[in-house]
Amino acid sequence: MVRSMSGLPGPFGCCHMKLFAALGPGDIVAAHRAQMRGEAFLSETSIIFSGQLFEYCRERGIETLALSRHPRTDCLCDGPLRLENRARWFAYAGGVSYHIGNIAYAFYLATRARLFGADLAIVDFGSTHAFALTLFRLLGIQVAVNLHNTLWPAGYPPEASVARLLLRLDAYFFRRIPVAVIGVSPECGRQVKQLAGQALPYFEYRAQFRQEGFDLQRCEHGLDPFRVAFIGRVEVSKGALDIPLIAEQTLKRSSRPIVFEVCGDGGALPALKHVVEEKKLGEVVQIHGRLSRPDLLQVYGRAHVVIVPTRSDFFEGFALVCAEAVLAGVPVITNGVVPALEVLREACVEAETDNVASYVDAILTLSENPGLYAQLENACPRLAQQFYDRSRSYPAAVDRLLASTFPNWKLSAFYEPLFDRIP
Repeated sequence: MVRSMSGLPGPFGCCHMKLFAALGPGDIVAAHRAQMRGEAFLSETSIIFSGQLFEYCRERGIETLALSRHPRTDCLCDGPLRLENRARWFAYAGGVSYHIGNIAYAFYLATRARLFGADLAIVDFGSTHAFALTLFRLLGIQVAVNLHNTLWPAGYPPEASVARLLLRLDAYFFRRIPVAVIGVSPECGRQVKQLAGQALPYFEYRAQFRQEGFDLQRCEHGLDPFRVAFIGRVEVSKGALDIPLIAEQTLKRSSRPIVFEVCGDGGALPALKHVVEEKKLGEVVQIHGRLSRPDLLQVYGRAHVVIVPTRSDFFEGFALVCAEAVLAGVPVITNGVVPALEVLREACVEAETDNVASYVDAILTLSENPGLYAQLENACPRLAQQFYDRSRSYPAAVDRLLASTFPNWKLSAFYEPLFDRIP
């Protein structure tokens, strides 16, 4: 049941409203301070999501309280915005303590939203257990969920008893509590509707980028060595430790020299370096660590293909690296657990999830088949347009969410000016 917002008329013919936002683990306070100074604060190469949301709220005159789970406690007030970093309790605990911490954090979020007088709360999935967000409704606050990740790895529903129990509780929540869900991929929408039914509104959006920097001078297909880039978090679940195995097998079968470049940091980086050293692959697997945006764009420019070997235990929502690769005109090798494959299929070769040999086959196919490679490469410019289309952005999805929830909310006519004000 929707309720109308109260208060004085605001911009765009809408009434004044208060929004509570529970965001992810990023440092939203430092990011916004950089934005206030006119400095870009980029996650890899995309326009930061929190910056998009805050500029939208400022433009629409929405009084906003936003909390992140970043461990560095900090706060900042800027006009209608109050931003806070507040660490989640028991974030790194295991067992029962982890679940108790999630429920306690949900109670904290709901209480803060109630004290703030929020008309609506938008909570990033993963901030706490979804079913615990029922507390918002019990306190009289309408709640929506933002899916940056899937509810389960695509194609791999949970099998463990505890995970199945949590999913049943979440299913009850999605059927009865949220006013709507927004998310980053068709797979996110399918999963939530599988739990909640088709009646629950779902608004999809795309990460947004600037065109500057992606007009790269691309390497030719026949230029040796054939370069394969892994870009992103260096974690076991992201397939980082499969890279040396893929490289080892590829070298044995390839008729041309192949080099792998690994860009990023993460918990598996020491293990990756150890395996590369142990297998004496240092000249073939080049580990760069986390790179600045200019250096990362150079890697995209010289790469022949980007590999995204996410494993079946990761809740991938889209995989921004796939978008970045297409923006740079680089074909992608990935698998079905990565929802970006569905959206960008015409620029991708599909491998089998968790199957090292299938990635080797895909690399060899692209390195030895210039016709197929050109077909994938030529599909990139058209596919890239969705990541420059501001009408498909995060603020546009929030705008549609508000319009579906509050009868007197008027949609914005244009979103481009909003992005012009984000450095």
